[in-house]
Amino acid sequence: MSQEARQELVNLLVFQSPVEKGDLLDPNRTQTQLIALLLDLAKGKGWHIEITAVRTDHHDDSALGLHCHANGYAADCWPLASATPGNYLDAGDPRFASFLRDAAASSWLYQIGLAGSAYTAANMAAAGSNAFQDDGADHVHLGANGP
Repeated sequence: MSQEARQELVNLLVFQSPVEKGDLLDPNRTQTQLIALLLDLAKGKGWHIEITAVRTDHHDDSALGLHCHANGYAADCWPLASATPGNYLDAGDPRFASFLRDAAASSWLYQIGLAGSAYTAANMAAAGSNAFQDDGADHVHLGANGP
């Protein structure tokens, strides 16, 4: 994935912290597959996404295996109703389920984790067979596939 593609991605996203932007721009911190997954959703599907954690600002989850934040394959996020930071979609909004279905349909997806208010039966169904209940506050964990 080119540096231009990484820059294009960060221009499309909203960030809670500048370290998340730095992680996505740095090929030593994030994998090409994660960039491709997020580009698929933000550019390909037109979703507005607020990133809540990538690697530097996530706890060490390396014990979970290859497809984790520590190895650069995952980001935590929340879909937005618009490009306005903090304009979060409600987890019960049908558009939230559409976001999960789009993520589940991406060839770059490995898994979706749902935490807090995102973890509902309807959202788990929309997220598909690779979905799991994640720990922590409200967020959607997007894990990209690997080599």
